[in-house]
Amino acid sequence: MRTTLPAPAGAPHGRFPRRSLAGGIGLVTALALAAAPVMAAPAAAAPPATGIPSPAVDLGHEVIAPGDGWASWTGPTYPERVQRIAEPVTGGSTADAAEVYVVDDWQQLRDALAGAPGGSQNDARYNQVPRIVYVTGTLDPWLRADGTRTTCDDIAAQVTVAGSGARFDMDDYIAAFGPGVDPSGPLEQARVEAAALQAKLTLQHIGSNVTLVGVGDDARVVGASLRIRDAHNVIVRNLTLSDAYDCFPQWDAGDAGGNWNSAYDNLSVWTSTSVWVDHNTFDDGAHPAASLDTVYGRPFEVHDGLLDVTHGSDLVTMSWNWLQHHDKTDIIGSSDSRTQDRGQHRVTQHHNRWTDIGQRGPRVRFGDVHVYNNLYEQTDATTAASSADHPFFQYFWGAGKESSIVAEANAVELVDPSSASRIIAGWGGTQLRASDTLVNGQPTDVLAAYNATAASPLSPDVRWNPADAYSYALDAVADVAGIVRAGAGAGILSSGTPVASDAPGAFAVSDDNGRDTGLRDGDYRILADLWWGQNATVVKLYENGALVDAQWIDGTSPAAQHAEFDIAGRIDGTYEYTVVALNPHGAMTSRTHTVTVTDAAPGRAVLTASGARTGIVTVSADLWWGTNATEYVLFQDGVEIDRQPLAAATPGAQHAVTMVGELAPGTYEFTALLSNAAGSTAARPVTVTVRG
Repeated sequence: MRTTLPAPAGAPHGRFPRRSLAGGIGLVTALALAAAPVMAAPAAAAPPATGIPSPAVDLGHEVIAPGDGWASWTGPTYPERVQRIAEPVTGGSTADAAEVYVVDDWQQLRDALAGAPGGSQNDARYNQVPRIVYVTGTLDPWLRADGTRTTCDDIAAQVTVAGSGARFDMDDYIAAFGPGVDPSGPLEQARVEAAALQAKLTLQHIGSNVTLVGVGDDARVVGASLRIRDAHNVIVRNLTLSDAYDCFPQWDAGDAGGNWNSAYDNLSVWTSTSVWVDHNTFDDGAHPAASLDTVYGRPFEVHDGLLDVTHGSDLVTMSWNWLQHHDKTDIIGSSDSRTQDRGQHRVTQHHNRWTDIGQRGPRVRFGDVHVYNNLYEQTDATTAASSADHPFFQYFWGAGKESSIVAEANAVELVDPSSASRIIAGWGGTQLRASDTLVNGQPTDVLAAYNATAASPLSPDVRWNPADAYSYALDAVADVAGIVRAGAGAGILSSGTPVASDAPGAFAVSDDNGRDTGLRDGDYRILADLWWGQNATVVKLYENGALVDAQWIDGTSPAAQHAEFDIAGRIDGTYEYTVVALNPHGAMTSRTHTVTVTDAAPGRAVLTASGARTGIVTVSADLWWGTNATEYVLFQDGVEIDRQPLAAATPGAQHAVTMVGELAPGTYEFTALLSNAAGSTAARPVTVTVRG
């Protein structure tokens, strides 16, 4: 048993002052935001025991290893009873260079997931373009661009309570209701409106074919809720996801005698398939369970789950994560009434560290769930979060409706060893197999301990065998605690790129316009060279502020990195180019380079005419110098009389001939127009006089 509190992941943010409520109730009314080898996934390993640092790995290109749980499985799945054919998770590893992003603030993340600046949540939700998104530093939706912070009160002030004209306030909401009363009427309607405004600010969808990874040991998303919804093939790794705080929780008087229920999980998986969640840390940040106020006799709960898998999601692997100091931690399956979820909710959880959780590690409905080589540990924080009436720890494995849990070689460390009988809880399920469980260092039959007092005992005869779905190897249970403590959580992986240890240097930009033919003709190359600084892995070319090309680029140190971008078909004008160099650590923008195009349209042709004496006239056009034309049009006295395609003839002249034919005596003016995609150029007119 451990008796010391693990250090929190990242410095906590301060809390806003409380305001007093009727009856002396205190409430926070403004938001303050404050490895061991993986048997099935060799890429997700802990540093070597020698103490020599592992080389940095570009997590953006990693895919799940064969046999690494349900997310590595191939076959049919039926979210909402619609068939998909699942394949092992690859995330955004196949992304084009243009779809690689490095983000260091909340809006940049939203833009990257949506695929466009200012894109909506639904743009992100339905975006299926493969993308790699690297997160550096802390992303915080409550932090404004000017450095000030949005608060819960700022959001509430935007809502007016119908019939009163007053601005909505959670203090007024609490004072108006009480235990045993479900809120309704204008105040409840206003709370719902305020909650919707918060969702626009702090809830972000993640679409399909995405790899979202933190870089280094300090990549964090704070005060937000990420939701993988209606998606497939998603990877989330090496991030600390902290404090998905709900400003406006709902009181449900009928929930187990009354409970405050919140809307946001740190990460949730809804109606999504083939998801790998690996080496992340989940916590409540500045608002752990012990800090919550008591309202109506129950904790004023401002969090929902840390990581929930619901609404028919399927084929999820949770590996090497650290879930800390939270009550309702991880539910798999959202409702007993969702019978369409039968056959779904297949989840593997291995080598995860669960520290001081109250319940749901996990609680399962309908799913075939494999729980192996996990560490469940309690510290003095579990005791501190408890009261005489409400012990904080409820259970770890919850067997819900039609679930089938297989738990193998897990280590459990309890503050109170007598609570071993509460490791398992029955929630309408009938089967659970638990083998080789170590409780406080002693082999313990935890299923027998539960069944000894259970009104409805659970059967160890489960309906499935994990080895039939995928190959896996168990670590010895005696080694699990040490292995998991060393390897679980964000910041353990040496993430980044082998070719650089920091953001790239700035590329020098030049062009070759006019070097080949002497013409600034709109077809040229932009040249980019990195002479000094850290190497890039991607270079993106922007023309007049718009992305026009992108390339992957190999590391070449100590030699210079070089990239070329072919530009074609530009019309006469001025073009400004910048090159943005990326690697997982960051981005660097070059100085602006200007290219002026003056010769994109065809050169001026020379017209000649013959046959004036005989009246049988022939007109010739020759383009001796300038950009080639693709079409020649001849006019006689302003009327088109001939049109011909032209082939490029460089270094020779382009030549066209029109047999005009016999003309009556008189004076005629011939003009020609030579055109290409960039424009048209008129030849100087030629006059022909036919005498009688």
